Amino acid sequence: MSEGQRMAELYRSIYEGDRQGEAWHGPALKPLLKNVTADQAAQPPKVGSHSILQLVLHMAYWEEVMLRRFNGEDVIAPLNSPDDWPSNRKVTAEEWQAALRRLDSSHHAMRAAIANCPDEKLDQIVPGKNHNFYAVLHGIIHHCVYHSAQAAILKRSLA
Repeated sequence: MSEGQRMAELYRSIYEGDRQGEAWHGPALKPLLKNVTADQAAQPPKVGSHSILQLVLHMAYWEEVMLRRFNGEDVIAPLNSPDDWPSNRKVTAEEWQAALRRLDSSHHAMRAAIANCPDEKLDQIVPGKNHNFYAVLHGIIHHCVYHSAQAAILKRSLA
């Protein structure tokens, strides 16, 4: 198994979890978000600064950016922009489902790219950056874990 395939499996597990929806760090992201309603997703947090909706859109955005970079594009993605952190707003159930589909799609595309990554590419520098793909791919995995934990805390605070 290549390093990319091992990283892709780790990425899959933190997003989908095992049969009980668990990952090494606790609840996996997709099962965690399964019963969150649109109203809950957009509810301003009692703790922290972002809603579950914002976290979902932020994760999807960075997966999309990283995939574009992984595919050789020099992407300018300023931090704390409206694309990075969309403003919170009340959403319909359809809009919430669309946000979840976007996250699912970006995650699957990123995971496929990781799984098919030749080990040699891991040492290559990301276009326009001073770090390699190995760091970026591990970074996107850690990013998912970090924001999954935030979503779990927010979801618990809604109960």
